[in-house]
Amino acid sequence: HGPTSDIDTLCVVPKHVTINHFFHSLVPKLKSLNVVKELSAVEDAYVPVIKFCYDTVDIDLIFSRLSLSVIPDEWDPHDNKNLKNLDPKSQKSLNGCRDTDAILKLVPNVDAFRTTLRFIKRWAKKRAVYSNVFGFLGGISWAILTAKICQLYPNQSASHILIKFFHFYDFWKWPSPIKLTEIIKLPNLNLEVWDPATAHKQLAPIITPAYPAMNSTYNINKSTLKVLKREFKRGKDLTTKILNPKISVEEITKIWNDLMEPSDFFLECKHYLQVIISAPDEDFLKGWLGTVESKMRHLVMRLQPPFTHYVTVYPFPYHKKHTDAKFTESFFLGLEFEEGKKDIFLGDAIDYFHSKLHRHPKRTPEMGLDIEYIKAKNLPEFVFGDERRPPKWKSAKDRKKKKKKKKRKRDDEDAHPQDNAKIEDAKEADETKGTTSSAEAKDGGGAGEEKNIESSPAKKQRLEK
Repeated sequence: HGPTSDIDTLCVVPKHVTINHFFHSLVPKLKSLNVVKELSAVEDAYVPVIKFCYDTVDIDLIFSRLSLSVIPDEWDPHDNKNLKNLDPKSQKSLNGCRDTDAILKLVPNVDAFRTTLRFIKRWAKKRAVYSNVFGFLGGISWAILTAKICQLYPNQSASHILIKFFHFYDFWKWPSPIKLTEIIKLPNLNLEVWDPATAHKQLAPIITPAYPAMNSTYNINKSTLKVLKREFKRGKDLTTKILNPKISVEEITKIWNDLMEPSDFFLECKHYLQVIISAPDEDFLKGWLGTVESKMRHLVMRLQPPFTHYVTVYPFPYHKKHTDAKFTESFFLGLEFEEGKKDIFLGDAIDYFHSKLHRHPKRTPEMGLDIEYIKAKNLPEFVFGDERRPPKWKSAKDRKKKKKKKKRKRDDEDAHPQDNAKIEDAKEADETKGTTSSAEAKDGGGAGEEKNIESSPAKKQRLEK
């Protein structure tokens, strides 16, 4: 784990403890602790989770309810029999730790794997491609991709594995699946297992190693896969230079630093959607923010075919805190419209997302949700990480000044209509004068020509004939 990593923690309970106890009894107790900050409970997520900061350590706490009256000390989470009679969400929660342990058993060099994965995760977060919710890859998917390279190059150091990582996934032909081990089926448990015969619509399957095997990239879409491919290629192009035997240590350091440059998301698109989330206080904001984030995939999905056409969506998987408003944060989606297409309608997708969130049982009237279309030149200043800005960008302060200037001009025109009429009359007079002068110049040229003709009797006679 790095200094900004969270700890995934599994809470296993006997059958008489329900998920209702987990969210409605445990959450108030956690909130009452002074060491617990920034608590957010997302009950209806794909995997229900309580997120909080415990004494400066971020924790993601998930829940699995077993079919046992008492959990014995020798209970083994890796025993497949313990999956029997579990509800789907408890099974997914339990499989998280089963997959993590299975990966460690399947890599030839655990130290090299951990070092490489730490770098890959940090790189993915910097490049804004670390998020299962938004259609990119989550922690388990990045771990599987890294473990695959470790299996292929068992004797390589972490730095060489990193170079191979970008080269391998740049040429990989999706939707061919990435697997660490053979997929097994257990008829006595009869759980749903990933099957390539029924997975023809999956764009980039990355298969979990523990039973039951599942696709860990169920949220990925064409837009996010395009971004991932672009990032793999960028990584390959940069790291290829390291293979030059004449390269210096300073040049290698610069390449690794360039690889870790933050994403230019807010400089890459001309159009954006801003999803603004607000709440009356910090506690409400954290809960509401987590709920909206867990549903963002529905908005991304609705902005793509077959619901919306001629637009490509690029999600930014992190929220940005407003500097000009309290308890307000925003998510952003980059939009790319097909060239030549006009009047692209986004209203149905936005209305669908609005209705889905406004009907949410956890929402109160004080929790705000607004979605606005915004051009790159009008992006708020708090989204930028450095001094670079999109073309023609102006700060909110400059835009206000411009609006005030235009308003003053309109007010002056309304207050002095006679002066405006005089100005218009003067303009018309100048135009008329210019037109007359032009006509006279033309007529004068013609008169001179006639005069020359008349001065020549022979020419005049020929013209008359």
